[in-house]
Amino acid sequence: MNSFAMLAAGTMLVGGCYTYRPLSTPEPLPGTRVSAELTNDGARELTGQIGPQVDHVEGDVVAVDSNGVQLAVRQVETTRGYQVDWKGEKVTIPLAAVSGWQHRQLSVGGTGFMGGLVVGGLYAMYRLLGGPGLIDGRGSSGGGGAGH
Repeated sequence: MNSFAMLAAGTMLVGGCYTYRPLSTPEPLPGTRVSAELTNDGARELTGQIGPQVDHVEGDVVAVDSNGVQLAVRQVETTRGYQVDWKGEKVTIPLAAVSGWQHRQLSVGGTGFMGGLVVGGLYAMYRLLGGPGLIDGRGSSGGGGAGH
């Protein structure tokens, strides 16, 4: 596999597009990356742990029990739309504090579209900068006649 193909494949893997879809189960499973939409009462109840006016909490489900869902939090979003990154701190969110759960899943269409744009752009740059001659040394030498 040439270096161009490897670069294109790596770019598509790293740049995958993800969407959030509603859970088909009442509560998430451990190991799932989820976003919890908090109720107003739930947001007030969790203010001491996650901060004021938080609307959504995103993270990886660590455990689920009768107390709620323990998340390794990646990010919170406030009611004003501000997003604050976290580093996996664990927070237990009571089930009653959540109005809806969504799970993260790969968007095949979005990833394919973006991957196509990236690969097309890389190929255009490759050709613009001299194509195969630039990479493997077989480009034209600029001089010489029929005897070369």
